[in-house]
Amino acid sequence: MTIEIFLWASLPSILISFYVSRRDLFPEPPKMLVLSITLGFLIFIPHSLFFNIIHDYYWEIYENNLSDINFIFLLETFFAAAFVEESLKYLVFLFFVSRFNAFNEPMDAIVYGVCISLGFSLMETLEWSYIIFNEEGEAKALSEAQARAWSSNTLHAGCGIVMGYFLSRAFFINQNNFLKLILALIIPTLIHGIYNYAIVSGTIIVSIVVLIFCASLVLLGWRKARQRQKLKKMETEDKVLSLNLFNISSSIILNLILVLLIIKIFS
Repeated sequence: MTIEIFLWASLPSILISFYVSRRDLFPEPPKMLVLSITLGFLIFIPHSLFFNIIHDYYWEIYENNLSDINFIFLLETFFAAAFVEESLKYLVFLFFVSRFNAFNEPMDAIVYGVCISLGFSLMETLEWSYIIFNEEGEAKALSEAQARAWSSNTLHAGCGIVMGYFLSRAFFINQNNFLKLILALIIPTLIHGIYNYAIVSGTIIVSIVVLIFCASLVLLGWRKARQRQKLKKMETEDKVLSLNLFNISSSIILNLILVLLIIKIFS
């Protein structure tokens, strides 16, 4: 892989993460931002382990339905991509980021949600650029990295800010907390799944609409969080959410059920 491809594949997600963090009226410690991006990047480890565990079962389903191309598209986009990736980002946030001492106000959830998502986008873009470089050459790899610089990063940033927004309300507003935990996972999964399905099925206009929607969500969520910050006299707010294994596992199971229903209904 050339330096130019590497820079296109890596710099955009890093620069966007730090730009977003600097718009925070109470900026997060740089080491926590780097750690969040790193945790997002390292999602490839549990991601690989998960697919190694379900490999035989997953490919049996895949091969038994090769004649149904729509089922394959839905399986790949809503389960293999959207459900697995967003669930892992969600778990990283709840098990690691939520324990940061610096995570002490609603805007922080949005900042860290974006950093985790863009850390994953960084890994994904580097991986695909490397694969395409080896299989199709430098020109194709550069084109892939440049396209993902705006498309993949916009999608993941949008999903990250939606997840962060609902988690910010779950952690700092004591009302319907379990519902917010569920929405923090389900809505990014739906956005991610619809975007990926539009790409693989060739419905480019839908993918563009989803990206515009993601960009709008980023701007809207950011604006609302900033408005709340401007009303504050100090940074720290008390967390009102106590996490437990039941709440976390239930939200993931409900998300999985929804994804399976989508695959069943629309295939």
